[in-house]
Amino acid sequence: MFNNESNRKAEPVHLVLTDGRVISGTLFLPITSDIRRALGGDSAVVEFQHDSGEISLVAKSHVVEIILLNETRRAMEQAAA
Repeated sequence: MFNNESNRKAEPVHLVLTDGRVISGTLFLPITSDIRRALGGDSAVVEFQHDSGEISLVAKSHVVEIILLNETRRAMEQAAA
């Protein structure tokens, strides 16, 4: 977590949490991984930067839904077609 910028990529998302909150920001993933692999990995948390700039670790077990934004969503839709 909190790796060097060159070792990770940023994915803009909205996270829906188990308590009903929706948080908007950027999910940071290893450069060699996609969002599905990163969320299915061994780590119990994901690195997240809120739109306000605050960085936190979010427990995967508290994420109900991930809404992909921008290019990420389009790329996944095209890959599924």
